[in-house]
Amino acid sequence: MTCPACEYTTPEGLHLCNHCDTRFRGILDRVPETLRTAQATLANQGVQPRVGSSGTSAPGAPLNLDMSDRLGEYEQRLSELAHWVNGREEPNHLRIFTSTVKSAEYLRAVAHHLRNRDYVGDIYLELRDLERRVLSAADRPLVKRPLGECGALLMDDATNVITRCAGTVLGHETATIGRCDTCYREHDATEKITDRIAQAWQHVAPLSVVVKALNAAGYPIKYATARQWVHRGKLHPRCDLKTRQEGHSPADVLKALRASASITSN
Repeated sequence: MTCPACEYTTPEGLHLCNHCDTRFRGILDRVPETLRTAQATLANQGVQPRVGSSGTSAPGAPLNLDMSDRLGEYEQRLSELAHWVNGREEPNHLRIFTSTVKSAEYLRAVAHHLRNRDYVGDIYLELRDLERRVLSAADRPLVKRPLGECGALLMDDATNVITRCAGTVLGHETATIGRCDTCYREHDATEKITDRIAQAWQHVAPLSVVVKALNAAGYPIKYATARQWVHRGKLHPRCDLKTRQEGHSPADVLKALRASASITSN
């Protein structure tokens, strides 16, 4: 089977790969934060009147209608999807969700069951797009992060010499696409992040720190599982040549995770 969101192979009976499942749960976990961001944008515009130089009230800044529309659509669809899933999964236990957060909490609670449903990909992609639409209308800039070297092939028109771009690929924190700051070529952000981790052999840290970093990057791995790999000899510690401290590299842990996933899928 293949994941409908990214077309990666999934274990039999599952309709989201591990990475997309983690991202799906993350979107649901971020609902309160997304609502606060949207509401802060609306609160900053068109709420308080400005006092003119003559002491009279002047109109406030115009309301961000784009954010208002997107937030309304975001909240409406979350409620609709939660009630739809509830009716489909629990026809004898219909619920009423009184808020957007309650709707998200329900979907998060049943997310492990939804992964077995063929419609989960559609829900994940829709919520991902809705979240992006809300955040793109917010009055805060999204944080850009470096994703690695570009390396795209470039032709010098003057000499006809082909070189590789040495620019840095940058991507917003919620984006799946990054762009080179030199040649402006677009890259798959997830692929770039994976490449950076897979090549990070020289970086050593305590296993718990590495696991947290991989979780933050979208890799679903538990500390207890990683400890089992160590005990079974599937994961070996390295020594940091500078500090002489023993630890594990993200590349080693990612390699063990991929090997485990390959065995599970077979």
